[in-house]
Amino acid sequence: MADAVDREQMRGKIVRMLHRIRQRRDGPYKVGYSDACRDALQKLDECDRLTLKAVTLCRECRNATERETTLPYCLIQNRRKAPDDYCYLGDKENE
Repeated sequence: MADAVDREQMRGKIVRMLHRIRQRRDGPYKVGYSDACRDALQKLDECDRLTLKAVTLCRECRNATERETTLPYCLIQNRRKAPDDYCYLGDKENE
């Protein structure tokens, strides 16, 4: 299963790491650490963007009836589903 990470959040974390090293004295460790942070920022920009489709849990879908029971009935797929099942065809009730 793939993991989706917020690119801007990761960039912020790496930049904070880069600025944190400024408090230490100059030396080869500081140079290597700064280079590693800059390389990580560059590699982050080179990563492909993910196209994500929002999914809805069956127990939260507006196309489900009998949501409070153990098996909600899906009007889209015309069958009972587990409450923790999900699909990309449904929309949340409160949207």
